[in-house]
Amino acid sequence: MTNQAQEHISQLTNHKRIKYLDISNRDLIGEADLKEFTALISLNSYNNKFENLDFLNSLPNKDKLQRINFFGNQVKELDLAHLLSTFPNLEYLNCENNPLSAKNLDNLTSEQFGKLVQGIKDKKIRINSFKGTILIDLLEYAQKLLKSGNSSQQQNAQYLQSLVQQGSSSVKPDNKQNGNNTPLLVGGLVVFGVSALVIGY
Repeated sequence: MTNQAQEHISQLTNHKRIKYLDISNRDLIGEADLKEFTALISLNSYNNKFENLDFLNSLPNKDKLQRINFFGNQVKELDLAHLLSTFPNLEYLNCENNPLSAKNLDNLTSEQFGKLVQGIKDKKIRINSFKGTILIDLLEYAQKLLKSGNSSQQQNAQYLQSLVQQGSSSVKPDNKQNGNNTPLLVGGLVVFGVSALVIGY
């Protein structure tokens, strides 16, 4: 049974004092107005049914937000340039296990793209999914930068290429792992992601 996000959030009290908002595991859908959450640092919203992150734009003090967790929702598109620009102090983003594709990658600055790839390396940006194309989208964007003469993105392109290749081979048809115990961003990390939520969030 799905629940409207706004109805749930409206039942909360002391909106202006909440720094860490956890609305996880509630089958929430729809939009929510966060304009009263003036102190919000962290939004934990895993295992709901949100299809986008647009309602985050209603936050009044966007520079305060440091952590966003939307693991296991139905988010279809991520505008990473918008996220990084709108929330300049964002330190952690988890959108694993969503049917993600990337949009407006051409709006990324070279610095933002480098920060994005470094965040993926450091596992502070988690965007893997069995269902989506986001890593392939990022790889294609990196290759486009290389073709345009931006040689500084060579390492980023190579790293993304390795992730895509690892992900495509991380699970064999008999569902046995290929022997690589390194945590993968594509394919094999859903279980790892859940444990990270329980242990490290």
